[in-house]
Amino acid sequence: MKVTFAKLTMTILAVGMFAANAGSETKPANAFDRLKTLVGDWDVTPPDAKPFVSSFRLVSNDTALEETFQNKKDRQMVTLYTADGDRVALTHYCSIGNQPHMETPAVNSGANEFPFAFVSATNLASADDMHMHQMTLKIEDADHFTETWTMRMNGKEQTETFHFTRKKI
Repeated sequence: MKVTFAKLTMTILAVGMFAANAGSETKPANAFDRLKTLVGDWDVTPPDAKPFVSSFRLVSNDTALEETFQNKKDRQMVTLYTADGDRVALTHYCSIGNQPHMETPAVNSGANEFPFAFVSATNLASADDMHMHQMTLKIEDADHFTETWTMRMNGKEQTETFHFTRKKI
């Protein structure tokens, strides 16, 4: 079978047009899209401590949401959020040196509350070692949300809630 340059060019163009159209289809909104509304800088008020700053930005071609918060005590911590079908997953790169992975149950696109539960962790020698075990993120409005983190150690839990207010330019 002899393939001419013209036939090869037409085939490549046709495949390219199909791929471009397939990639441009609008995907339905999901819960991860709701979290994308957090992109920006936030003032954080922790319980019984000095305020600090948190920032959210989209990374990896907008497929992951990176939260970075910095305070003088813990230096910097990062949490990455990603879509996992109709669930949302996070990995928290904690200042105590482990990296818990948590997931929500199925969450719809209009959700304002995201209850993350522990699935696994790296650099955690024992389930009794100190680690973040749960986190609930609740979007109150366009300029306010909370994160309630639950730390577990030796079967005991301690919970702290952080209040976020969007920084105005």
